[in-house]
Amino acid sequence: MSIVVGNKVKFINENLKGVVKAILQNNLLIIDASDGFEHRVSPNEIVVINDDNTILYSVDKTTIKEKIKPSFSKKTSSDILLRYTTNTKYQFEKVIEIDLHLEELVEYPLKLDDWQRLHTQMQHAKKCLEAAINQHYRKLVFIHGVGAGVLKSELRNYLASFENLVVKDADYREYGAGATEVIIR
Repeated sequence: MSIVVGNKVKFINENLKGVVKAILQNNLLIIDASDGFEHRVSPNEIVVINDDNTILYSVDKTTIKEKIKPSFSKKTSSDILLRYTTNTKYQFEKVIEIDLHLEELVEYPLKLDDWQRLHTQMQHAKKCLEAAINQHYRKLVFIHGVGAGVLKSELRNYLASFENLVVKDADYREYGAGATEVIIR
C-alpha cells in the first residue's frame, strides 16, 4: 500500500495523531497533527491507522506515491473559534472565553517541556486573537490560571503590542486572578 493525502496517521515517537495534508517532492510529509500544528516528517516517523486507531500499515520511503500538487485546506478563523462560540455562555454577546490550560489544548501535556508548553499556549492565544479580530468580536477572556505567572506575563506582553486592544484583569468574582480580559476597539 502507499500513503496518500488524507490518510490518518500516528507518530511513532510522539503521542500525536494527524492527517496527511501534503506529500512533498523530497518524500517529506506534512501532517496536520492533533496538537494544532503542522509537522514535516519523514515517512518512517509515522504509521497509517484506521478510524478505530488500529495500525493499517507502516510506511517506508519506497511506498509513497508522488503527489506533488496536493490541495491545502487551511483552517479558517471560524474553525479556530468554533469550539469557544458554541460552548460559551456569551455566545450571543460577541464575547469568547478562551481556556489556555494545557489540558484543553494537547492530549498529553506532561510530555512537553516547559518551553513547549508556553509556546503551545501562546500560539493558540495568537491564533484565537487573530480570528476574533477578523470576525469582529468585541471582547475576549483568556483563562490562563494563576500558576507562577509566566503565561500571564507573556500573554500581556504580547497583547501590549496592539494599539486597538484594552487589556485588564478579568472579573475577579467570576475568574479569580487567573484570567485576562481583552476588549477590541
